[in-house]
Amino acid sequence: MEVAPEVSQLDYTTAVRLQGYVIPGITTRRVSTSIELADGQSFAIAGLLKDEVREVVRKLPVFGDIPVLGALFRSTEFQKSESELIVIVTPRLVKPLDMTKQTLPTDQFIEPNDAEWYLLGALEGLGNAPAASARSAGNQGTVKKTGGMEGDFGHIMP
Repeated sequence: MEVAPEVSQLDYTTAVRLQGYVIPGITTRRVSTSIELADGQSFAIAGLLKDEVREVVRKLPVFGDIPVLGALFRSTEFQKSESELIVIVTPRLVKPLDMTKQTLPTDQFIEPNDAEWYLLGALEGLGNAPAASARSAGNQGTVKKTGGMEGDFGHIMP
């Protein structure tokens, strides 16, 4: 099995201003791997680390630049953010359909002959259906609906 998850988030540090609107950038983290697992087994991918440090310095002009006394006219703010992305995958295997038993809504379609098409304007033929394809032979029958109602859906009348 090939696994390639990715996670995206808005990034306002790469934002663009356009006609008064702020359009943020997008930061994407990706990982991919191949692994063999049985149905229902899980595995984890970890280690997509993100470490972000932001520092804001505010100071009064001129006074904040004085070497020793400038610290009295200055404030510093730190913001640190750390995150780790962990991806846990549990595959569920499905069985393919048996196409010889699968019916389609078009299996019972009867192509109209020229008279039905041009004179009657019929989109579907009114005559007997030609021999059904081998795939859907014998698949007409009763379909059970919820509520206990039953109906015969073998023929579609226009």
